[in-house]
Amino acid sequence: MPGCSIIVKRGDLERYELLFKTFGQRVTVLWDRRKNQRRQATDVLSSGDRRRAERRGLPGTSWKSLGFVVVER
Repeated sequence: MPGCSIIVKRGDLERYELLFKTFGQRVTVLWDRRKNQRRQATDVLSSGDRRRAERRGLPGTSWKSLGFVVVER
């Protein structure tokens, strides 16, 4: 798992501790820092906004079922 990070759902302390104890020496274990969507949906793109589509993909199945996701850096 070198070159990977594990991101744990906010507030799931037991899962974070278990993953950190198990993999913390080999990979980075992080909390999900997002509290909510920062961007507001609008019909018209602002003049400074060049993004045409949402860049954030759908969360993996492990996010909903296990409470964490493994991502490559």
